[in-house]
Amino acid sequence: MHEAEFVLKTTPPRLPRTALDRERLTRIWEAVRDRTAITVVAPAGFGKTVALVHWRKHWLADGALVAWLSADRNDDPARFHLGLLYAIRAASGRPALNTSANEEIGGGDPGIEMLTGLLAEIAGIGQPTVLVVDDAERLPEASARSLSYLLCNAPPNLHVAIGTRLPLSLRTGELAAKGNSAVLKVDDLRLRPEETLAIVHRRFEQRLSIDDGMRLHEATEGWPIGLQLAIATIESASDLAAAIHSLSGRHGDIERYFVESLFASLSAPMADFLVRIAILDRINAPMCAAVTACADAAERLQRLLHDTPMLIAAELQGWYRMHPLVRDFLLARFERLPTSTQQALHQRACDWFADHRHFPEAAAHALAAGAEALASTYAVQSLWTLRAQGKFAEAQAWLQRIPPAMIAGDTHLRLLAAWADALGERNGEAFRVALGILDDPATEPATRFIAALVASSATGYSDHVGLVPELFARWQEFPACVTEPTCEIAWRNALAHYQMHAGRTDQARAILAVLPRGIHEDAAMLALSYRTMLLGLTHLWDGAAWKTEDLLRPALLEAERRNGRRSLVASMFAAVLAPALLERGQPAAAQALLADRLDVIERTSFPDAVLLAHRTLTQLALDRGEVRRALALLDNLELLAQQRALPRLAAQALAGQIRIHALHGSGDTARLVHRLDALAVAFDRPELLPYRPQYRLASEIAKACVAIAGEDRAATTGHLDAAERCGRELQRQRGLLTVRVLRAVCARQHGDPNATALLIAALDTLPEDLAARAAGEIHPMAAQMVASLHRATRGLRAVAVAPPPAEEPAAAVHAKATARRGPLTGKEAEVLAQLAHGMTNKQIARALDISDETVKWHVKNLCGKLSAGTRRHAVERARLLGLVG
Repeated sequence: MHEAEFVLKTTPPRLPRTALDRERLTRIWEAVRDRTAITVVAPAGFGKTVALVHWRKHWLADGALVAWLSADRNDDPARFHLGLLYAIRAASGRPALNTSANEEIGGGDPGIEMLTGLLAEIAGIGQPTVLVVDDAERLPEASARSLSYLLCNAPPNLHVAIGTRLPLSLRTGELAAKGNSAVLKVDDLRLRPEETLAIVHRRFEQRLSIDDGMRLHEATEGWPIGLQLAIATIESASDLAAAIHSLSGRHGDIERYFVESLFASLSAPMADFLVRIAILDRINAPMCAAVTACADAAERLQRLLHDTPMLIAAELQGWYRMHPLVRDFLLARFERLPTSTQQALHQRACDWFADHRHFPEAAAHALAAGAEALASTYAVQSLWTLRAQGKFAEAQAWLQRIPPAMIAGDTHLRLLAAWADALGERNGEAFRVALGILDDPATEPATRFIAALVASSATGYSDHVGLVPELFARWQEFPACVTEPTCEIAWRNALAHYQMHAGRTDQARAILAVLPRGIHEDAAMLALSYRTMLLGLTHLWDGAAWKTEDLLRPALLEAERRNGRRSLVASMFAAVLAPALLERGQPAAAQALLADRLDVIERTSFPDAVLLAHRTLTQLALDRGEVRRALALLDNLELLAQQRALPRLAAQALAGQIRIHALHGSGDTARLVHRLDALAVAFDRPELLPYRPQYRLASEIAKACVAIAGEDRAATTGHLDAAERCGRELQRQRGLLTVRVLRAVCARQHGDPNATALLIAALDTLPEDLAARAAGEIHPMAAQMVASLHRATRGLRAVAVAPPPAEEPAAAVHAKATARRGPLTGKEAEVLAQLAHGMTNKQIARALDISDETVKWHVKNLCGKLSAGTRRHAVERARLLGLVG
């Protein structure tokens, strides 16, 4: 082999023009860079090589020698060994290494002795050395054994990074056992929404909205080459949004890539197999075997999964789905098959699904096969499943195919139809149908309870939570006559929803903590998802946004994997997770979560999710200085509230507008306040009565902002006192934080020397970076106060160490407390003091007027800061550090 060929094999490829240095992959590199073996395994188009090239730059910046070798099928052991030698020699800059290969390239097989000599030379180099082997799946088996030898005998300063489309048998078990091996897979390389948005923004800047960027992400599902192809397809279009909506795998660069790079490499039987299974949304081996009559379907699916990016592992073991662009491409070819062949394949799919009691899918395939009567039969059997999975649009579509007389004469069908309508425009009709069945003396006990569940579901969507106690008044316990576990979960959800809005978040969580036995996750999917959303919401209201994030991040990923990004459940989770991420200082992630989802949230979600989504987007707009955009979002929320008859949301929208106008000195706040006051009477109605404290909290805070703008201290104090009473009643930590920060602002405005002490006390439970953010969100003057403290001292926490003279005596007292508590916040110091006296969580909660969950949160933080494993250990460590007596 000529030296020029070695030069090509050992030269790293150039980064694509659109390549993004992904911060998340950099963090992964930082975590694994010291491992001996780092393997990146993924099909074509997932950016393995781009990631390795970026990592090469990081290693070089870290002072390591980095050698590169692109493998190919001709790399027999002799050629592979010489390639390794040349790569290391080129990276080290030395004319030759002292190995048995001598200085001539191309002479004989150096063998294992050469590899041993090479490893010895690397050990003697005296600095970290990285060997990157890309396209390693192309190596012949004998050369792969050489790579195993290299890894198993690597000196401490050698790190080997391997890029491969297929898993390799490298016998690295011992390395893995010692923590010296790392494997990155498809999910590690898949683009996250915020990464897609960053790439799209860099390419199109303001020509493409965030929502359209997210539609691109959804169409390509984080597949890097798919995004690259999609960008190439739309970039010359005059209307980018329209081009994205019409994006397809049936034409243009995307089709060309599939034809030339993927489809052309498949055998004719494999290509035909793919075309025939394209009609299936989710696939597994037995299903594919039944539809295609291919006995080796399992082996074919495994080859496709490992060799191509066409299949994506689904949520259950052994199940897969096609990449949407690939499926679109294949369906175009399926439609070219004779009609009789298409119908026969659909009929086989129908039979398989019916045999496995998957009636929604059986009905759809029966309809496609031309068997309309069979489709109607399966449609009736599918309604409960569709409702349980939150697929209301599909349920309503099938209901329209069922004769009205059949529905009217069947109480069970009437209830299912009402349940399908409960989360939509026919919500009121659904409530009336359920109430009629509930009040009918002839209704069976079990059916009566299900009617109450349907009615409570309708009240959740219409925001009439005050009716829940009356609906379930006759059932103090879950009735024994109802055997469906999903019904018990739905009942507990309704009760917890009511308790949460009554300000009893601990009680709501206690209700949700009980799960019935015998739950089938698919059958109870929507009820379980709503339960998860409620739990996340209670933590958010308690001021524990980190708990909301821990709970909802994995739940959202699972919901997206199961039903898609814009599904009801995924959108509902995103609406609650986004404000948690914003509170935790992750605005870009919060924005990405809500992108291209607001319309789904507005149309299908409960009012709490709608309100949180609008609030989050409003705050994000204000953070960017887009006041008009923020007001437009609140206008939209008020209009939606009027359309859906949701006074609570209308009040929150008006309160938000009042605060913005007051803080920015614009608009007619008096007119808005009058409209807000006019809504008060609505919260005297029984169905809205639980929301009265929420209305008053929002109203009083908005009026306090107006009073601050008018420099009316007495009015400000009165409104804030009223708001604080409501906040305590509801245990709304965010509302209480807002009240306390506004008190500090009012004090500063009127020259009160205790203003700084009030601000510090208000923000005391928050980490310093989040405290500054929260202050800025509440009032510009609070942000200025925090900035002044940072300039004058070493930061918000250190302010009391050297207090401004004007702040005596309050700041002097605070200084002594701060010096004593060291790295702890004020609230953590208070909890620690109670722990030192041997108090339980409940006793501490009562003593400090906080919830049990908040105590647990502070105890967890204390153990982390004091490097303690238990409560007792934390107290002992604190005594050693002089933090408690």
